[in-house]
Amino acid sequence: MAKRISAIFFLTVIFSAFAVLCVRFSAGGADGLTLTLRALVDGEVSAQLEEAACENMPGHSMLHKLAVDARLFGGSAEIDGILVGDTMLMKNVQPPDDEIATKNKQSIIDLASFQEHPTYVMLLPTACAIKQQELPEYINLFNQRSYIDSVYTEMSGSVSVVDTYLKLLSGMEEYIYYRTTDNLTAKGGYLVYEQLGMRLGISPLRTLDQFDIDYSDDYFYGELYEQLPVDRIQPDRVLLYRFSKYRREYQVTHYDHGEARIYYTLFPEFTAQLSGYKGGNDLILGGLSPVITLKSSTSSDNSLVIFADETVLSYIPFLLVHYSDIAIIDVEHATPEDLAAVKLEDYNQVLIGVSVDTFMHEDMHTVLSSYLPQAGEAAGN
Repeated sequence: MAKRISAIFFLTVIFSAFAVLCVRFSAGGADGLTLTLRALVDGEVSAQLEEAACENMPGHSMLHKLAVDARLFGGSAEIDGILVGDTMLMKNVQPPDDEIATKNKQSIIDLASFQEHPTYVMLLPTACAIKQQELPEYINLFNQRSYIDSVYTEMSGSVSVVDTYLKLLSGMEEYIYYRTTDNLTAKGGYLVYEQLGMRLGISPLRTLDQFDIDYSDDYFYGELYEQLPVDRIQPDRVLLYRFSKYRREYQVTHYDHGEARIYYTLFPEFTAQLSGYKGGNDLILGGLSPVITLKSSTSSDNSLVIFADETVLSYIPFLLVHYSDIAIIDVEHATPEDLAAVKLEDYNQVLIGVSVDTFMHEDMHTVLSSYLPQAGEAAGN
């Protein structure tokens, strides 16, 4: 029976491909199209299907899904840079762009050298490094752990490093990474908080039973699923961890290209009704902006600047329990106009916390270097 179903599915794919090719022929756009068994197995037909759908077919999403199914049927475990696991999708993180990574590393060292406050660096492994049990053994992955260790060794003596690899690995069987978007869940964020908190000198750390958990009504499919719709992958759900042991009041100010908006909650759920809402971690702080300043009614006078990417949204609700002021700077997108809202000398700790993917492939130098003159002046006072 199973063989019969597989055969029917295979014939359906072939027939659908033929139908799309007929459309291309009738439109005079058949140049470069090939239909062979080898092309089907290698994924060439699925690429042609999608191209044909984009150009000629109103039901593009249906054919896109059909193209994905065809490649999965052919045994593919990676499609267009996305790894298909048993229960989740993961970005296949590639080796570093050496020029970008070297520049980012030097910018971090320079920042630490030109300002007085303790500086910490945290490179977070991505899902494909931690959740390898989801993938076939033959998948060849870049060794993130070895790379992170080598970067930390090169930075030793200049900064304090935060190694979260083993901590996250201890939760590999749990829901610590989203299934359809490239980020940590709140549960993964708590593991990061435990490791980071110890390095930052926080004591005691808060246990999970000191937080109330709200289950948002927002089930969502992230950008990985939009690129690669796979039926067996379930949607994600955001969990909101609210510190409940003591009452706290918050002020969250977003700075975005000269405009500011203020929330008085860490979880502005009403934003789900607004245009531009993307879902997922947008429920936490209202999403990541170029610069965000956070104020808490805690009696602590600790303050922290975080040069961050989207991963910060996973652990910030836990970390903020211990700080009266935290500034989050989007290390990729903050502009000089946004950065004017944050002066490093007003804070007593600095953290550069990003995914290793961001560190290896995205320009962090532009934002970090914006603070070098200011940091230099502070150090000279």
